[in-house]
Amino acid sequence: MRILYLGDIVGEKNIDVLKNNLERIKRENKINLVFANAENVSAGSGLTQKHYKELKALGISAISMGNHTFSKSEIKSYIDDASIVRPANLNTTYGKDVLYINYNDQKIALVNMLGRVYTNTPLDCPFKTMDRLLENIKADYIIVDFHADATSEKKAFFYDFAGRVSAIVGSHTHTQTADEEVYKNTCFISDMGMCGAYESILGDDIQMVIDRFRTGMYEKLKVQEDDYYKINGVILDLGKDNKIIRFAERVKV
Repeated sequence: MRILYLGDIVGEKNIDVLKNNLERIKRENKINLVFANAENVSAGSGLTQKHYKELKALGISAISMGNHTFSKSEIKSYIDDASIVRPANLNTTYGKDVLYINYNDQKIALVNMLGRVYTNTPLDCPFKTMDRLLENIKADYIIVDFHADATSEKKAFFYDFAGRVSAIVGSHTHTQTADEEVYKNTCFISDMGMCGAYESILGDDIQMVIDRFRTGMYEKLKVQEDDYYKINGVILDLGKDNKIIRFAERVKV
């Protein structure tokens, strides 16, 4: 089974970018399923129901989130019935802490977790939360999107759960890393990268980010738009011997 997992999608313009490229990418790479982190789709923060439906229409089977899961409050009205997994260690009753996806006769369990290093949000321990979830998960494959800042926290989580899950893929930093590996048949990468404007600062308006650093003044950032977009993610080849391949494309819009 080959799964294309897209890194953080930053801004709704990426929906059109994916609409024009995703079927080709699936065909060229013999992809069976597409997953994505979509916590930054709607104006760079959160996911509206409209944009959720548009992503689903593209054939994205499963969506994971992160610290901006509830940045658009309307998600509370539809998340329970959606193909969305929210961070399992977030203290809320809204949404699912495990999302099951069926493909032919196989079942995939998708888990989303938030890291606690550099995070001000009150969170349960991701390690202990994962221990608890594994007691009840019944699936052929288990994939975890670990949404966090610190590489060390992601790496520690990987080594702790290596051999117990199929893949642990990092998100949140919007910068694709080159540390993909397989250990005890568990795939890992610190960060899948992002889908967003090629010339940007993590998908956001370049000058606004520079001004924030130079002045120290907080101002809500705008999503950058560009003539070129990057599509970052990983391909997970799951079976007897699991494999992970970095995926990166630069496309013109």
